[in-house]
Amino acid sequence: MRSTLIGMLTGLCLFVCAQLFYPKEQNDAENINGADSIVKQVQYPDLTNKMVSTTRQQPEQVQTKSAETWFKHAMQIRQCRNVPRNDEAFNQWLEEALSRDEVHEIIETMTTRYQRCLNNTSRDENYVQKLINAAQMGSDKAADTLWRLAPTEVHQALNFSTLTRDEQVAHMKAFTAQKYQVTEQVALLGGEKATLQLIRGYQYLDPDTGGQNYIQALAYSHYFLQTYQDSGVYSRVEWTRNYLEQRMTLDEIMQAQQLAGELHNHWSRMGAIGFAYHTD
Repeated sequence: MRSTLIGMLTGLCLFVCAQLFYPKEQNDAENINGADSIVKQVQYPDLTNKMVSTTRQQPEQVQTKSAETWFKHAMQIRQCRNVPRNDEAFNQWLEEALSRDEVHEIIETMTTRYQRCLNNTSRDENYVQKLINAAQMGSDKAADTLWRLAPTEVHQALNFSTLTRDEQVAHMKAFTAQKYQVTEQVALLGGEKATLQLIRGYQYLDPDTGGQNYIQALAYSHYFLQTYQDSGVYSRVEWTRNYLEQRMTLDEIMQAQQLAGELHNHWSRMGAIGFAYHTD
């Protein structure tokens, strides 16, 4: 585990330095390839391979926009995805809403969104990939949003309905693996929301094994408590740390503490760069 973490940290250091100090060619074209692009960017089985894959295979086009731009564009598309596309469709929705006595706030929100989205010509673009692009560039908000997408929304956004059942399962596993991968990158750059998602996520699933990973969850809990002492959720994470330790062996706890120390040391070394690079 120690050699794996060192490889992950080294890969991330090279990734951030390359982003900050080396110019990129300017190109406004986007490289949105749906679920297939997600599958191609995920490498198994260890974090070292995943880190190298991200820095090596990330398209040049991703670098021409800021993380905040990618995030805002993704959220605009996401908010417009289920909004009526023309007056006829909107009027039909409005009639149905009034007939079922829909609350005024919902009608007002839909009306506002309809007016805002009416001229949005990009609402069919892959906003999930745009969120991944933003997270790869350090956006804590983008990483957090990836975890808030329900499986049904991911299926719809990535057009899984065109795939066989086995293909859907494989693509969903690939998406989950990349979600963990980019979230770990953001967490090591100082992403508080990303770190919280990893604490919760590893209690239920480690995408490399398919099972729980309390060592990783506890490590990120310790890392959070060492790094975000002024956080409003500090006591909640402290409770989680105690909860996990009560269910782990002494050897597992020591492994987690060692890993947390390495995470925090890396954050301390990269803190200035990380927060400059961080968009949130």
